[in-house]
Formats: sequence, C-alpha cells, structure tokens
Amino acid sequence: MGKVLLVATIILLTGFSGLGQVKVDRPSLSLNHFYIVLDSATYKAIEQDQFLRREFAVTEQRTTTRIDMSYTALYFYGTNTYFEFFDAANQPAGLGYGGIALGVDQTGGLDAIKKELASEFSVGQVPIVRQSDQKQIPWFYTAGFPSLPPDSGVRLWAMEYHPRFLAEWNPQGNIKNEGVTRKQILQRYAAVLKDKPAKPYFEDVTALTLAVTEPIQKRFTELGKLLGYGWRAEGTTMILEGPDFVLRLIPRTDKLRGIQEITMRVGRHPEKQAEFRFGARSVLKFHGDRLVTWSF
Repeated sequence: MGKVLLVATIILLTGFSGLGQVKVDRPSLSLNHFYIVLDSATYKAIEQDQFLRREFAVTEQRTTTRIDMSYTALYFYGTNTYFEFFDAANQPAGLGYGGIALGVDQTGGLDAIKKELASEFSVGQVPIVRQSDQKQIPWFYTAGFPSLPPDSGVRLWAMEYHPRFLAEWNPQGNIKNEGVTRKQILQRYAAVLKDKPAKPYFEDVTALTLAVTEPIQKRFTELGKLLGYGWRAEGTTMILEGPDFVLRLIPRTDKLRGIQEITMRVGRHPEKQAEFRFGARSVLKFHGDRLVTWSF
C-alpha cells in the first residue's frame, strides 16, 4: 500500500499527459521564427504577389548587416511569430534548407534553461549585433543544441532578445522603448515600415511539418522531451507539442526535405478566393476555423 501511495503522489506532483508531457519549471521555449530557402521562381512569385504583400501580412524585403554576415530575405511578421524566405540563387545552403528559432520572452531565460539541460544546451555569452545608422546594436543572444548533427537539413537554435535592443534600434517617441518579448519586438519591426496593411490576415504560426531522416527525427524528439514538449507517434509521423506550436516530423525522401508545410492562424478569410499558388509547387490555402496552410 505504501508503494502505491508513493507512486500516486509522484504522479500528482510531476503531472501527467497522454502526450507524454513533462512538467518543468524552467522558461518555455516557444516558436520565434523560421526560414526556408526557396527556388528563385517561387521566391519571385511570392515577392511580387500583391495579395501577400499588401493584404495577407506585414512584410518587408530587407538586407540585414551583422558583424559576422550579411543576408537578404523576404519577411512576414505576425503577432508573436514570423518567417522569412531566401532565394536559393543567393544562398550557399541550397534549395530546401531551413531553420527554426525557438525563443524565450524573458531576460535570463536561456541561462535558466542551460542550468537544467547542461551539455545539451550551449548559450553564447556575446550577443548578436545588428547594424543601424552606422553603429552596431545589441540584438539577441543565441543558444544551440550541440548534439544535433549539422547535416540535418534544418538548423535548430534558441534566442533571447537583448534588453537594450528596443532602446537603441529605431526608438519610438510615444512609448517605452523597452521589452524583450517576441510580441514587443515584432511590434517595433512593423512600426518602422511605411507600406503595410491596416488589418493583415496573418496572426501567428501554429505548426510546422518537417521531412527529416529517422535519426534526426529521433534526436528532435529527444530534444523536445528535454524541453518539456508533449509527444506522440502517428504511424511514421512524430508530433511534438510545444507551448504554442506543433512540430510534425515526417520521413524524408528524395523529394521531401526540410520544412514542407506551415499552419497559421488568421483573423479572417478572403471573400472570393480560398487558394493561392506561387511557382510550381507552393500553395497557400484558407481552411475553416481561421486556419491557413502553406505548402512548399
């Protein structure tokens, strides 16, 4: 009887979920953003589409200059999450390559996670900086997962915005220029843009579907468990449930590699058209329940 009571007590204290959810006290790692390298024809079609650029989301095409690199991409900004597209013609990583950035919404969050995950989580001590008005602005700190192979086809890392970023990058006169949350940063990104929709459709990314090899699927799942994500298998697909997004890991094939589909929450649907095509394969489709999928 004593052993039964002990087991019951442990379950009550640690929590239980049919998805295998592990209760943790450390800060949550939510989705910050992701990127995909597209073929030039698809990239150009998206870049020039009037619905996407003037109605669907707050967007911009920009060149970012850092001390370590410079790159040009097309950005789509939501409330807490965003994504970016690269033209394969200008990217050495190659067609289909992508990356996923997880993020914390509090100062010191990455270090708090590091204390629990130890060797599984490597935090950089020097912030990434971004050039603005001929000076370098502290932008964010990064953290990596050393055990994830570099040839996985999808880069995975974590980030935490620098507490001085909003005060030094395009400060606004009518608000407090402070904050490190994803929402606060994206509000600033949108605020400095002149040409943007008054009421964009896009709100946030809610799910990503990735085509990966079996060893990478296994490693992603192990990392998800360490981060306190829920998990379950549906056939050959592994589903990881983070605090505000879902990661679906499907088998990689000769034709399927990297990020294959994104699911987004939107505020409304177009009145006349529910499907939009870009290039040879990319399809943006509005569904019921304020959801949109974008396949590649």
